[in-house]
Amino acid sequence: MGRISIDRSLIKEISELLKENNLSEITIKQGMSSITVARNLSNEELAQGYYESKNISKDIENLSSVPKPGSVSSPMVGTLFVASSPDADPFIKLGSKVKEGDQLFIIEAMKTMNPVRSPFSGKVKEILAKNNTPVEFGEILAVIEEDKK
Repeated sequence: MGRISIDRSLIKEISELLKENNLSEITIKQGMSSITVARNLSNEELAQGYYESKNISKDIENLSSVPKPGSVSSPMVGTLFVASSPDADPFIKLGSKVKEGDQLFIIEAMKTMNPVRSPFSGKVKEILAKNNTPVEFGEILAVIEEDKK
């Protein structure tokens, strides 16, 4: 077996990344070769990393599972578009007034263009969706401040 060529400055950079991000190891693969740089974490560092990841996943879970009042969520999985064509104006803009049934977005799924319509009338408060990006079922796309009746 031949000797492996090691870039010591790269290993030093990776080691610093491990410390900065509180990671225990990083593996880099290139073709058939790979290198793993690992470090021993103290029990305190392990516990800190565990609790940080738990808190982050709880925050993410809370954000995605508690829709804001006026949320418009994706009815399906697909690719979202904010306009009818690349050179057309978006269906909605921040501050736009919309009526119940107005088209807000298009979601392309299985080569079919599906309109996403406003479930109520109001003013566009937030637009969370980005053009030509994948969306998941239930993902919040926009927030509309409902008109008071």
